[in-house]
Amino acid sequence: MAQSPPETAALQSRIALKDQYRAVIAIPCCNEFEALPETLKSLEATGPLRDDVLIVVNVNQRASMANKNNLATLRWLAEFETALPLAWLDHANGPRAYPEKFGVGLARHQACTVAMAFVDDTAPIISLDADSPVDPNYLSAIFDYTARHPGFQAGHVNFEHRHCGTPDERRAIEIYEQHLKRHRQKLEEANSPHAWYAIGSTIVCTKGAYIKSGGYHVRRMAGEDFYLLQQLSKTGCAIEMIEDAFVFPSDRVSDRVPFGTGKAVGDIVESGRWLTYHDHCYRDLGLLLDAVEKGVSHSATDILRDVPESCRDWLVGRKFESVWPKLRANSRDDEMLLQRFHEWLDAFQTLKLIHFLSDDAYPRTPMVMEI
Repeated sequence: MAQSPPETAALQSRIALKDQYRAVIAIPCCNEFEALPETLKSLEATGPLRDDVLIVVNVNQRASMANKNNLATLRWLAEFETALPLAWLDHANGPRAYPEKFGVGLARHQACTVAMAFVDDTAPIISLDADSPVDPNYLSAIFDYTARHPGFQAGHVNFEHRHCGTPDERRAIEIYEQHLKRHRQKLEEANSPHAWYAIGSTIVCTKGAYIKSGGYHVRRMAGEDFYLLQQLSKTGCAIEMIEDAFVFPSDRVSDRVPFGTGKAVGDIVESGRWLTYHDHCYRDLGLLLDAVEKGVSHSATDILRDVPESCRDWLVGRKFESVWPKLRANSRDDEMLLQRFHEWLDAFQTLKLIHFLSDDAYPRTPMVMEI
């Protein structure tokens, strides 16, 4: 029988919280006593806007983990004198600690949902990490962007990884960050609607969009950021880029999750290189998307004839010939049909296609640092 997550702990704070705030910042924190103070102090430096943003830190761990570090964090939070509207959750003690199958997905979700009573449906729910300080312009850039884009529902801020580790780790994070930014740029050039960064410390969405999407998947031990953005996209949100708001994630090596930045940095340090996707993968993806858009009134057979040969077997394997007529039958017009197609060829399936092309046609190539 699948384990259930523990009930969310009571929200604690040194101050009396207001009934309503302009936004929420949700921060999961697991064994990050050394990192959290710098991040909170960077939020202190964002100016008067900080006074109307509720910050919720979820100090969390699995029950099997030693809790010395997290207990130190909780003691520090209880003593930290700050102008920030700061609150926290204790999921490090006793029955509130997590069962083995829960981690950062649940921690993010609890921090987001417990704060929702303090904001309205259009308010930003901002995800951050305990080891990710922000630029002084961070809050003003987010609020300026949402004011200029009144229909904003979801997106992410910009980022630059900090250089906190060894020279090898610095080189590793520079390589990996370049890979991330190149991947997004190439998806954008291919006209993919899924050209966004999946970095947990950068995500912003409204309360209404979060609820509609289902929020962070509580059973995900990693990749919760990717799947939240994908669900936001599938529920009709454009994933927008807030260029002028910067967060500075850590470049630390980590083995806490099976993939992601910390794992990638460790792999690059160990191997000395990183293999990225070949340009032709994105080229063929773009040609596939173009063939579907131009052939929106055509049959699946006609579309398959027009897509790159490298993609054809993958589409056939995913039963495109039977899927396309169903998508057409359930769409009132061409615009809806394309939307449903992109829900079928979602961000995860797009990545699977790129992996297929990498394995079958265009082998990955070593990442070459740009000077």
